[in-house]
Amino acid sequence: MLVIVVALGTYAALKFRELNNAIHSISSVDSETIMAANRLSESFLTQREFEKKYVVSGDEDFYRQFQAVEKSIQKDLDELKVLLGPADNKDSLLLFSDNYSKYLLKVQEEAGFIKNKKSYSEQDFENSKEALIDSLLEHLEELKKNTEKAIDVKINMSTQIGAQAQDVIIVLSISSVVFAVLIAFYNARTIHRPISLLIKETKEIAKGRFEKHLTIPSPPEINELAAAFNHMCDRLKELDEMKADLIAKVSHEFRTPLAVIREAVSLYMDSFDTASKEKQTKLLGIVHEECERLIASVNKVLNMSRMDAGIVDYHMEKYNLSHLITIAVSKVQPIAVRKGVTLEVNVTDDSLDAVIDSDKIGQVFDNILGNALKFTPESGKVSIGAVVKKEKDYSKESDKEIIEVSVSDTGPGIPKENINDVFDKFKKLHEKGTGLGLYIARQIINAHGGEIWVESDGKTGSTFFFTVPVF
Repeated sequence: MLVIVVALGTYAALKFRELNNAIHSISSVDSETIMAANRLSESFLTQREFEKKYVVSGDEDFYRQFQAVEKSIQKDLDELKVLLGPADNKDSLLLFSDNYSKYLLKVQEEAGFIKNKKSYSEQDFENSKEALIDSLLEHLEELKKNTEKAIDVKINMSTQIGAQAQDVIIVLSISSVVFAVLIAFYNARTIHRPISLLIKETKEIAKGRFEKHLTIPSPPEINELAAAFNHMCDRLKELDEMKADLIAKVSHEFRTPLAVIREAVSLYMDSFDTASKEKQTKLLGIVHEECERLIASVNKVLNMSRMDAGIVDYHMEKYNLSHLITIAVSKVQPIAVRKGVTLEVNVTDDSLDAVIDSDKIGQVFDNILGNALKFTPESGKVSIGAVVKKEKDYSKESDKEIIEVSVSDTGPGIPKENINDVFDKFKKLHEKGTGLGLYIARQIINAHGGEIWVESDGKTGSTFFFTVPVF
């Protein structure tokens, strides 16, 4: 379409230029030539009248008027020379100019006889002048006729150019319309069918069917849309599987504590009058522990939902990270002792002041340390470290200080193919847990303007890192 439009515009411009040149030539050259020739003819006839009157009367005033008209004729001759240029009509003008010079010489010669009052053959002079005058007028008439013919030729040429341009423009315009209709029809076909398939498959997705992939022969843009659609199907299918797995896991995690609570309460009720106080206290302790377990699971799901909705409030304040690490370690110390896992704290700097929400960062420690202890076998070790570092602040083109916290364990490690997925929602490590702890930790760290990542060779443990800004 663009090529046709450019060709049409270029052709029209060239033809209009030819028409403009022809019209300009007619108006500024040919018309002026005819007018100058007419003026020349009138001037010459006027001059001839003055010449006759002078010859008859011998009055010098007529001769002076004759000479004055000569200047006007010479001016018109000069103008015609400029207008005609190298054209064929210039031959007529040269002949006219040559005969006019002869006529002037003849008149001057006759004027000499009249002034000196000498006798001469007046009839011979008159015959010679008449012959020159007839030749002059004939040349002028020929000049006008040739110019009129040139005008007719240019008018015919302009008419042909206009008709030809009209035909070409009509053909190109019709071709453009037909071509545009074909392109529109082709685009409609190539776009309508893929979009119809997308609509159909979207309805299938609405019914919960994510298995089918779209393969559409279509333009690149639609192919990209189909690829994005297929990726969306894969993600929805994955999320659906995660959701089902989460429901199964949460149901299992809820069912087990509830079953334990039910049995413990049943035993407590059955032995209320006969059981010792120590046994009753133990049963109540079991109920309390399982209730805490249920509350922790529910809180994780609620925290995830609140974070996804963006309604979590953060209360940032100056807080000592060393103190927070001590609190977090004290919470998991009993679990470590029970499993025979060594907890090692490598924090030498007690002035690790950071701008954080201490409760939320405490959750991060709880989740990361809980996972570390969960996957570390007996006689293993979990190490916690924190150091102050500097990193480039690209927004201010300067360095800024951060605190980098690390938690290392001696568990089985994380496979390399899963290293980038452990912080995703519902992703579980070695089929343990709900898959929400690390997702929540990432959301909290991101809200603090920090980063969280993990390093592991997939065989000998893993190390989790996160950063928070220094106060």
